Amino acid sequence: MKKIISNYYNNFKDKEFRVMLYAVWIISLAFFISQFPKLSVSFEFEKFFAEGNEDRVFFEQHVEKFGYDNDYLLVAIQNSPSIFQSSFLQKLEHWTNSIDSIEGIQSARSLFELKHIIKAPFGYNAIPLLHVDDEKRLKGDSIRISSHDLYSKFISNDAQSTIIQLNHRHFTTPKEEFQFFNKLKVSLQENNLSNYRIVGKLVAQQSFVDHIKSDFSIFLAAGIGVTILLLLLIYRSFNIMLLPLMMSISSLIYLLGFMAMFQVELSILSVLIPPIILFVSTSDAIHLINAYRQNPEQDFIRRLKLSIKKVFSATLLTSITTAVGFFSLLVLPTEPINELGLFAGIGVLIAFVVNFAIGPLLIRKNYRNQQIKLPFRKWTVKILKNRRAIILVYLLIVVVSFFGVFKLKTDAYLLKDLPKNSQVRDDFTFMDRFYGGSKPWEMAIYPADKNETIFNYDVLVELLKIEQYLKDSFKIENVVSPLELVKYANQIENGGVFNQYKLPNELNYDKQKSTSKFLLQKGIANNVVDSSLKYGRFTGFIPEWGSNATQKRNEKLREFIKSNIDSKVLDTKLTGTTYLIDKSNENLSIELIKGLVFAIFIIALFIAIYFKSFKMLLISLIPNVIPLILTAGLMGFMEVPLKLTTAIIFVVSFGIAVDDTIHFLGSYKKQTARSPIWRIIKTLRSAGLAILITSILIIGGFVLFTFSSFATTFYLGLFLSFGMLTAVLTDLILLPVLLK
Repeated sequence: MKKIISNYYNNFKDKEFRVMLYAVWIISLAFFISQFPKLSVSFEFEKFFAEGNEDRVFFEQHVEKFGYDNDYLLVAIQNSPSIFQSSFLQKLEHWTNSIDSIEGIQSARSLFELKHIIKAPFGYNAIPLLHVDDEKRLKGDSIRISSHDLYSKFISNDAQSTIIQLNHRHFTTPKEEFQFFNKLKVSLQENNLSNYRIVGKLVAQQSFVDHIKSDFSIFLAAGIGVTILLLLLIYRSFNIMLLPLMMSISSLIYLLGFMAMFQVELSILSVLIPPIILFVSTSDAIHLINAYRQNPEQDFIRRLKLSIKKVFSATLLTSITTAVGFFSLLVLPTEPINELGLFAGIGVLIAFVVNFAIGPLLIRKNYRNQQIKLPFRKWTVKILKNRRAIILVYLLIVVVSFFGVFKLKTDAYLLKDLPKNSQVRDDFTFMDRFYGGSKPWEMAIYPADKNETIFNYDVLVELLKIEQYLKDSFKIENVVSPLELVKYANQIENGGVFNQYKLPNELNYDKQKSTSKFLLQKGIANNVVDSSLKYGRFTGFIPEWGSNATQKRNEKLREFIKSNIDSKVLDTKLTGTTYLIDKSNENLSIELIKGLVFAIFIIALFIAIYFKSFKMLLISLIPNVIPLILTAGLMGFMEVPLKLTTAIIFVVSFGIAVDDTIHFLGSYKKQTARSPIWRIIKTLRSAGLAILITSILIIGGFVLFTFSSFATTFYLGLFLSFGMLTAVLTDLILLPVLLK
């Protein structure tokens, strides 16, 4: 292998070889760039559900009966001073009658679909709830609708808005979602309904995708600009700046092109890959440049080969360990995390190959010897003289940080990541305030006795207990179940009197079965009970309580059911996308931490094999674990919850930070001085400078992310910058003390 590598670099003195390599480089870049149109950004909530999980399996079976509960849009149409105006209602009715023409809409529920049904001697009479063309009768209509438990769910308390619930098919591509959503908004504008609010998964998903695309394109470009500026300031040479810049951009192009070939959709996590690869590749290039500039050899090929020999093994080790650290995320049962681990790991290896295979093309023969001189000797003597104080300070900081770590809790809010002035955030808040919620909530219900149906009276009695608890204690204002059909049938059976909208006694229930059957045949209960009548659901909408508070309410509901519901009559199970997302958030955050521990173990194993020393293993881990503890402590003190997008920070931070530590220890191992102090000084002069430069570039790049108003981007920038700052300080302060 050494002979092959040596022969490869000998070819760089051959002009034809260099021209050929330039051609291969440019052509391959052009090919991978041509694949970019296949890249897309998606934020499918369902992808974050753990595969094979019991709750997910049940949910998928539940979906086969009722479809995805997240495939909805709530459209609130506002009108001042009241919606009960003939001109407004005529426009609204025309729109609701026309939306069936929009491809993708499967059903719509609104005031216009509701009828006041009365049982007559010769059948059933349906009376419209709204007399749209009669302004005089609308006042009476408003009173009647507002006073009814079912009808009133479609208007706000101030009667200035009405809600239409649209259920659409399950879209599989962002393009389909975008086209559908645009057609819906165009149809509203064409019907002169401009004062509207729309909430639902499509809205939130598109908003997140837009912020992700905007932030990461802006800040990635800004990060590259800052990197160029810092490299020019540090090296004062355009030629030297060109190597890390071109190698990092090339590595990123190769990786993104590779991902595009497999049509990988960039998720909220995979958009972290570009900054990771840019910074890792830049680090590899800077170590190569510094090794070349520190070498006094005059012959170009010999100088190149000696420089590569100096940093090759350490860079290879850092690349392998960093890649393996990311690959360890493949053990987690979630697709977006698997993609992040797989492609970040591949990207790190691509960066290594690109830097050492193509990088020498950009190294100039006339590079001056290194001019940057820092007082590493004084620095080493000073920190070693104060090593006890340094260790005590670090111990104190770690202990204090643990107080913050214990304050950490898992929690997630869908809307808090969006800017405070976001229209989407405002629309969701509006729905929570005036209609009781915007997030779907579901619970499956089925008789314990397989011979019974949902509509057996003993089952309905148990359902009524749960419904009362949901309204009074759980605080769900808008919940629907098979009970609605039974109550509605009782109202019809009793002359349409509103106060008869309730579960009748068992004797009267038997009398109304024909009416219930009539309603079932009309499909009124299709969204809450399946065709066998043996499986149903409670479904409704809840406000943005946060995953932690929602799970606590769910747990209290379970306790209520266990204590008050006859398990021989009724079985229940919480399900739905909100339930799975909230539960997955906690589980994934914990799984990510487990994945990080596993990554640390794997990397430690590589280090132990490379250095053949248990002592070096421990020394290498301490400077990388401490920044993680300090970052977690800062999160706790700032009351930033642990969720998927913050938990991933620890994995990324460790993956990048361990790179510098291994470079430092690799350089230390190669020093020949007998005195440990001189070995440390020489290590700082060779690897220490490169570590300092790469850390400045990485921190400078991530700091830019803190200028974002999108919370996900802001916290990534803040905590990754803080983590990298503490990592480099620990490498340059504590690591020499530990080596001594």
